[in-house]
Amino acid sequence: MSCRDILGAKMIKVNDFFGSNIITEFAGVDLYRLTNPVYAEVLTNEGKLCYTMDVGFPTNMRSGANCINWLIPKFTGNHKYNLAILCHDFAYTRNKFEGNYLPRAEADELLRQMVIMSGELGRARARIMYEFVFKFGASAYYSENTGDYAGAEELMHFRRSPQ
Repeated sequence: MSCRDILGAKMIKVNDFFGSNIITEFAGVDLYRLTNPVYAEVLTNEGKLCYTMDVGFPTNMRSGANCINWLIPKFTGNHKYNLAILCHDFAYTRNKFEGNYLPRAEADELLRQMVIMSGELGRARARIMYEFVFKFGASAYYSENTGDYAGAEELMHFRRSPQ
């Protein structure tokens, strides 16, 4: 894939990423909550993205039906894969400024690159994941934090640092 999208805009490129351990507890059907704070850094061609998720931050470990787990798993034993999924959940959760910290297209592209870098998904399966998120993710990205996600905006912090 080139560093240009179909509109000719420069695309973000992940150089590396890492983060603290992720520990969750079951909180309901397709819902888990962090039982420890999680910090993640994503190093890109545009600088560093720093995510902090406090205890209680909600995650579904990957949206979609469980019947696709064989193709695109929810959390696995692969820490980097789980971190990629969690950072994407973060990006799709509304912040306390009534928006999202990352544009949807950037969040989806970061996910695609990070799951490949994790070694859990190859390029083809990562592309399928990307297409699923592109086609079906808008309602999650633009939705308010209600129900099980109410208050999530108070459990997240983000910083973008230039190169």
